[in-house]
Amino acid sequence: MAIRLAQLEDLPSLLDGARRMHALTRFRHLPFSDRRVEASFRELIEKGAPRYAFLVASSGSPERIVGALIGVLERHIFSETLTASVMHFDVLPEARMGGHAVRLLTAFEGWCRNRGVAEIAFGTNSGHDERNLVGRFAIKAGYARVGENYVKSTAGMTPNNIRTE
Repeated sequence: MAIRLAQLEDLPSLLDGARRMHALTRFRHLPFSDRRVEASFRELIEKGAPRYAFLVASSGSPERIVGALIGVLERHIFSETLTASVMHFDVLPEARMGGHAVRLLTAFEGWCRNRGVAEIAFGTNSGHDERNLVGRFAIKAGYARVGENYVKSTAGMTPNNIRTE
């Protein structure tokens, strides 16, 4: 099991993993764009540093990508303090419980420490964690629960019935 930065050679495997994860989430009703995901991943790999970390977990021989974490350095609008957020974090279902998530998060925390980050935040909005496994994992890893996520579909909204106040 290895944790490393994503490489361009990983794109086919990353794209396959992204397609599989998309199908498991609440986002599955939105069309998946191979072109958009590949372009986004390519840009993160080629131009993401120093603001983005794109880490992958691999396993087996031959090596197979089984998880990924994409994190970003940020500054809140009200402060110069450097913080970080996890934008994407997944481990394929058949590779869960193998320590990949712990090692990905630990590697990201190290990456953040090396950059002087004061705080790391991550949440879940995939809609397929009914047993709150991600929340329990986060608490066990030392994170505190703060806030909640809310979603509203805009289907049926027209300019006349959207409130802007």
